[in-house]
Amino acid sequence: MREKREAKNLAIVRNSLLAKRPKSKKVLQQWIEAFLNVKIQNKVLTDGHNSPMDYLWYSFNSDFLKKKLPNADCIVWANRGGGKTELSGIITLLDCIFKPNIQIRILSGSGYQAGRMYAYFYDFLQLGFMELVANIIKSPTDKAIFKNGATVEVIKQSETNVRGTHVHKLRCDEVELFRPRVFEAAQYTTMSTLNYTASLECISTMHRRYGLMKKLIKESVKIKRPVFKWNIWDVIERCKGRDCSDCPLDEYCEGKAKKGTGYYKIDDVISQLLRTSQQSFILEMLCGESGKKKSEGFRFKERLY
Repeated sequence: MREKREAKNLAIVRNSLLAKRPKSKKVLQQWIEAFLNVKIQNKVLTDGHNSPMDYLWYSFNSDFLKKKLPNADCIVWANRGGGKTELSGIITLLDCIFKPNIQIRILSGSGYQAGRMYAYFYDFLQLGFMELVANIIKSPTDKAIFKNGATVEVIKQSETNVRGTHVHKLRCDEVELFRPRVFEAAQYTTMSTLNYTASLECISTMHRRYGLMKKLIKESVKIKRPVFKWNIWDVIERCKGRDCSDCPLDEYCEGKAKKGTGYYKIDDVISQLLRTSQQSFILEMLCGESGKKKSEGFRFKERLY
């Protein structure tokens, strides 16, 4: 009986905490770690970059600002394996829990990539949140409908599907792979209603020098659209006991990994460096930033693939 009472009391405390919306970036970070068992980096190791937590807070809090933004659009530019898709799955779950009747759609450069974001969302959903869900639909596309009216659905990359969509939030994953006409049609899908600020989030690595991501980032300067950027140094584990002079990463790292707080294994980064070309590594893992020692004489090829 005592164990049952304790379990019941713990459930009451959990549900009370769960229902309380995080009202600061720090509390949101703690909420994610406590309920989703994910530690999000909130430390920036590269000048001019952002932390993954900066993106999550901006996306989540944009609907609760006293002074509403014209829109909550943003660009997320990060390295391969930088956690972009997982973060998008987390913010999608948070939106559905704390924003009744919000409508969210996931669109990707490939059906596989869109499925990955939804898969992260669904995995987190099963960590004690299924009781909040009214219905899960598998066909023709993955869709989750919450009891509070919030809905998230994967849409396939076609003009017909995109043009028939009007929602609060559209999360576009790996936009570098989007077909131009589909991406153009996607610009008209978001609408601000129910006191929610419309947002189009473009999430990707940059694969090509003159690709869609390059265009979007250049435009963002003119229209003041936020760009959240991080690379491998912002999510790498702390370097301990290694001699920089013997490390293949030394010319790129410049000691940043000594302050790392992330999850990305140093040995994995070294393997990737040794497997690939200099151009590919700098573009996909360093987001185009070669480091002071490598900057001179480096030129991107127009396309890597």
